[in-house]
Amino acid sequence: MLATGRNRAALEELGAIARARGTPLLTLRSDAEKKTQVRAAFRRAASSIGGPDLLVHAAGDYWEGPFRRLTGERWEALVRSNVTSAIHSIQEALPGMRRRRYGRILLFGVAGADAPRAAGRAHAYRAAKLALLTLARSVAQEEAPNGITVNVILPGVIQTGRLPKGASALASRIPARRLGTPREVARAALFLLSEESGYITGSALTISGGYLL
Repeated sequence: MLATGRNRAALEELGAIARARGTPLLTLRSDAEKKTQVRAAFRRAASSIGGPDLLVHAAGDYWEGPFRRLTGERWEALVRSNVTSAIHSIQEALPGMRRRRYGRILLFGVAGADAPRAAGRAHAYRAAKLALLTLARSVAQEEAPNGITVNVILPGVIQTGRLPKGASALASRIPARRLGTPREVARAALFLLSEESGYITGSALTISGGYLL
């Protein structure tokens, strides 16, 4: 496996966890917004471990604020981070997957991004994630004859170290009365990446404890 990302500390932590568990893992600092770096990462993967058979794209910056503060620059940055970076990764992964007639592509959106709706201060972020879902379903339709699936996980409020301010207070408004855990998201991801999920494509799986129902 090859893990890439912009955060060097996070990659080092992930590498240490993999070594402790005896899991072979290469790590490479890379920015998915830059097509040349994405291409270099895929070449590194192909030469070192083969494939790819699986692609997980879990990138995407977050921004919220009143609509009057949404500048063109902010919007374009959100699109590059959440959508353009996915396009770069998918385009690099598809040729090899097509040759093997097998592939699993998994993207990450946000709960509620499966339908247009008002999104308060996170309007631009959610709009970008809705675009990502449209992209995923379009690629899913096109690549299904090649044995390639494309699905999207839509997480709700998950207990991580990067929660937006005040997110923990949302627990009382979630029907499950708690925040989700990274493990719950990971288990769902593993299923969508498995051979057993081969007849599931173009789907959006919401993991939110009932939030936004």
